[in-house]
Amino acid sequence: MSTNAPGQLLGYIIQFPRALYHLLRCEPEDMVCLEVLGDVATLTVDENVLAEEDKSSQVGNPLTDKSTNLWKTFYNWIQNIHDGTLNVDKTTFILFSNKTGRNGIVNYFDKANNLDSAIKAIVVAKKKLSNIDATHEIWPYFSYVMNENEAVLLKILPRFELQIGSNGSYEDIKIEIRKKMIAVSQVDFIIKNLSGWLQKIVIEKLSAKQDAIVSWAEFSIEFHGLFERAQRRELIDFTLVNPPNEHEIKKHLKERPIFIRQLEEIKADDDDIQQAVTDYMKAKSNRYEWIEQELIDENAAVDFESKLVEYWKNQKKRIDITEKELDSHDKGMLLFTDCRSRQETIKEQSPPSTTISGTYHALANSPLLGWHPDWESTFNNPKISNNG
Repeated sequence: MSTNAPGQLLGYIIQFPRALYHLLRCEPEDMVCLEVLGDVATLTVDENVLAEEDKSSQVGNPLTDKSTNLWKTFYNWIQNIHDGTLNVDKTTFILFSNKTGRNGIVNYFDKANNLDSAIKAIVVAKKKLSNIDATHEIWPYFSYVMNENEAVLLKILPRFELQIGSNGSYEDIKIEIRKKMIAVSQVDFIIKNLSGWLQKIVIEKLSAKQDAIVSWAEFSIEFHGLFERAQRRELIDFTLVNPPNEHEIKKHLKERPIFIRQLEEIKADDDDIQQAVTDYMKAKSNRYEWIEQELIDENAAVDFESKLVEYWKNQKKRIDITEKELDSHDKGMLLFTDCRSRQETIKEQSPPSTTISGTYHALANSPLLGWHPDWESTFNNPKISNNG
């Protein structure tokens, strides 16, 4: 067996996670292709191209100053520009590496974001490799790029990006998936299924003698199907993207609805009350989104509340029997602490951490339950105003 075989295999298969990464970032009507315009490319509707070459290594940096990987990449790009395959003015040139090392020429090229810095980067490269001659294996590529096509290189460098990705780029993929409101626990589920789908569709296209080009539309259908499955697997915390409005929090604190006054009655401190308002608003917002997006229905929400009320009743009885020496405020605080720490599910799914306490505050606001032993005589009164 060739000792290079595992490294060569890595070089090929790394294109799949890179293609998936670009599909997650592309816009409607874009297309992502493998081995059409380089290793991976994104084609936009306005004819811009993101052309990427992927370089990998099992042991060290594959883009050292004297690596063939580095100079052959720029050699190929320049040839593609000359034969009209790529338009330098409409192309972003990306060089991806799965490992990094000491800063070298490629890093100078990466920082060259205008003509002046591009000229300086080329000067640095020529100086660092001034002892390279025709006997070196990189010479055909180096000479073609630096000596014969410096003018073209000066146009490429401001449009060039070096990207480094660990774990075969899957960490970058996880970040992109999380941006799309996928719960952390469902990210691996999404990646596994999208990766399998992408490999399948590419194999099918190549077997049919078609280019491996995947449209955003094809990807979108698959992604949204998986997204809906992931949602059904876990209730997403929508407030991570749309947190409670600070103005609304202050408004609740000022108006003191019943659930806040219930806490004041058991001498809860300011931190508890501040957290209560946040939890109350998050639970309310999430419940609305879950019902709106059909993740749960009203029956599931009512069943969830019933379980919480039943637990509250049992804890209240237990405290009345076992904690007779405590005063009324301490009994209420103990009951409140026990209830907000309760673990409960909705349709066999674990909701975000604020859902339990937030729902209890909503029930206390109705008021269908309370914390102080005498809560009913104080709050379960039709004359009491509820500003919640």
